[in-house]
Amino acid sequence: SKASKAAAAAKDAAAGGGETSKAVRSLQWRFLLVFWLYKMADWLQGPYFYEVYASKVINGVQVSTQGVARLFLTGFGSTALFGAVVGGLIDSLGRKRGSLAFALMYALSALSTKCGTLPLLLAGRVAGGLGTSLLFSAPEAWLVSEHTRNGLPGAALAQTFGLAYFGDAIVAIVAGELARAAAS
Repeated sequence: SKASKAAAAAKDAAAGGGETSKAVRSLQWRFLLVFWLYKMADWLQGPYFYEVYASKVINGVQVSTQGVARLFLTGFGSTALFGAVVGGLIDSLGRKRGSLAFALMYALSALSTKCGTLPLLLAGRVAGGLGTSLLFSAPEAWLVSEHTRNGLPGAALAQTFGLAYFGDAIVAIVAGELARAAAS
């Protein structure tokens, strides 16, 4: 039963390890590696997209700084719109599917930068906005669901989130350095 699983998990955690520690570490590694890769994609795409959009010529006219800003605003606006409904959809359609949908939306957004028409660039920004909404809900929802399903102690979940966001700061620094090196 869930109660006996939780009691055993609490006993293992209090004893400093056992099967619970192995289960926690396994879940942490599965989550953190994917989470940090997803966050790397997010940190890298902003500077890249700006340069790509600023270099675009649409209908013989160079895209202005204001045009680039409008493209980014489209992405941010779609994040705000989708963010209000994405959490509920992830709960009903599946957290793993939501995480995979993030990767698909970011891939479509990146592919759209190869297009030279405004409607496709805008569609790419909408896909990126939806992807961002998924990024900020699906992986964490999956972690909480798996953590609960396995009856792991609450302190381990807090620790995992702490590691995730500590690591995210490091990922942001690494992404900045990668972007700088690529631009040089």
